[in-house]
Amino acid sequence: MKRFIPLFAFLMVLTGSCSLFQKAEKNVYVSGRIEGDEIDVGTKVPGRVTKIFVDEGDNVKKGETLAILDSKAVLARVEQAKAAFEAAQKAAQAKEQEVNAYKERLAALIDKRNSLKSQLDFQLKIAREKESMANKDVALAEEALKKAKAVYEKAEADYERFKKLYEKKIIPRSEFDKAVMAFKVAKADFESGKENLLKAKKAVKIAKAGVEIVKSKYSDIASLDNEIDALKATVKAKEKEYLAFLDRVNQAKAVVDEAEAHLSDTVIKAPVNGTITVKYVNVGEVIPAGFRLFSIVNMDKLYLKGFIPEKKVGLIHLKQPAYVEVDAYPGKKFPAYVSYIAQKAEFTPKEVQTKEERVKEVFGVKLKLKSNPDHVLKPGMPADGYIEIGK
Repeated sequence: MKRFIPLFAFLMVLTGSCSLFQKAEKNVYVSGRIEGDEIDVGTKVPGRVTKIFVDEGDNVKKGETLAILDSKAVLARVEQAKAAFEAAQKAAQAKEQEVNAYKERLAALIDKRNSLKSQLDFQLKIAREKESMANKDVALAEEALKKAKAVYEKAEADYERFKKLYEKKIIPRSEFDKAVMAFKVAKADFESGKENLLKAKKAVKIAKAGVEIVKSKYSDIASLDNEIDALKATVKAKEKEYLAFLDRVNQAKAVVDEAEAHLSDTVIKAPVNGTITVKYVNVGEVIPAGFRLFSIVNMDKLYLKGFIPEKKVGLIHLKQPAYVEVDAYPGKKFPAYVSYIAQKAEFTPKEVQTKEERVKEVFGVKLKLKSNPDHVLKPGMPADGYIEIGK
């Protein structure tokens, strides 16, 4: 009986050892703590904390208001900036109206110049047509005078010849009277032709004078062109002034935006969904810019952070299935997977208890939990992880 008991005990120990060996062969063991990526919520502006809406352990949603800082001074800066912005806008509007008034004057002056140019061009065309017609009348008058002169000279010669014949009683009185009458008519036509030529030449002078008068009026267009050029320069200068006023408006708007941004910064909001893990301030405290007010952890994105021996790093890979166990919930397995494997070995961290373990080289790993039902797992909990080999 005494021999049977030690033998039975030996078999039980051996069976347990085989079970542990089989578990070790199926999994890579990781020991560590539950952690989460902690996000600090700070302030961009200094001020006194007037309200706090959350406490440690509260779940918050992205955009939810966590605290409010005193905003009286910032509000005053916003109102001051808005007043300056409105003044800059009014000044720019007045300058714009001034620019538009100058542009309207310029447009009217250009219309006047173009209208005058059209009128003078038309008048010059008519004057030149009159001059051309007058020159043609001179040519016609000269041709008519030439013919009248020839008729007159022939009539005069006939008159002298018939006069002598009549005096010698060679021709009758009636034929001489015809010669006299023909001479008088030819003389009258010749005199009339000379008068018509004089009138035609006078008309040419008048027509040429008309052309010169119209041409002289083109100096008015030159004067208007000079006035237009000067006004264009003024408009350009006024437009440059207007752009400077717009720059002031934009600068004033930037000051408003900055002041309003500072005002919005007095309302502290959650940047992500998560749980308040640490509250660093209380109502009434005066805090500087950049001060940390809260820490938030997303309780749905926790992971086990631990280390594995160097000789076992070749057994694991990213996305490899795993599960996590914690002392607070014995027997419960929380599904996970390998989300991180360090690229460089390090000595076991100092928090490991024995000196012998601290001199070993290990690789840091993270086992990301697939879920955290009811947020039962908390950052800081000691935990054991098992990475399933061959999966």
